[in-house]
Amino acid sequence: MGFLENCHYGKLSSEIICKCQPFSSENDEGISSFFHDGNPDNYADYQHELMAISHCFYTKEERPRMVCAFSLSNTALRVDVLPRSYRNRFNRKQNIPNNKRRAQYPAILIGQLCIFDGFGRNALRNEDVGKELMNLIKAIAIDPENSVAARYLVVDATNNEQVLNYYKRNGFTFLFSDESEEYENLYDRRIGYVIPPCVQRLFIKKRLNEDNRLKTRLMLFDLIVLNPGKPA
Repeated sequence: MGFLENCHYGKLSSEIICKCQPFSSENDEGISSFFHDGNPDNYADYQHELMAISHCFYTKEERPRMVCAFSLSNTALRVDVLPRSYRNRFNRKQNIPNNKRRAQYPAILIGQLCIFDGFGRNALRNEDVGKELMNLIKAIAIDPENSVAARYLVVDATNNEQVLNYYKRNGFTFLFSDESEEYENLYDRRIGYVIPPCVQRLFIKKRLNEDNRLKTRLMLFDLIVLNPGKPA
């Protein structure tokens, strides 16, 4: 039995936050603040605007501790913005039948994800809350009771080694092989004909860090590998 199975699970709310002990993440202060009340552009704003739903796990104690939280929303993995040769290569690699190939594929976006201080990997107790959490997110995505379907989990992962390795360990792959290919196909190609010249510099600033590297990398997990099989 995993650690999270012994925790409470629910939709994040002010009521849950207030009854929990103060929580934070030293490694992800920006993401951690998203899951607190009183901050601009926080979880409550996104829920009110029907842009994302945030969920959380917290301990079964008299004064609970917040273990982790994550936000999910519907999105689409667009392949119509890719060059035709790359789009065809993607479809073949994903083993998508010809009659099911689309300009975009239904997906679930992991908008924010945070494991709070005190609940990271613990080798002595054989706990890996991060892996357990991702397995639960995958289970949510393929729940047969869902009203809508999703082929992929996608995430714009913060472009640092620790975060990228976390998603790699959990089966995620990059949509593009390297940063230059991702920038050229998703961002640079748009600058000339979608984004007005007056805001191109701001767009680039938002996408690149001070080292001229992408701030995030687009990663995906193909949920079809968890599908028990086609109906008879």
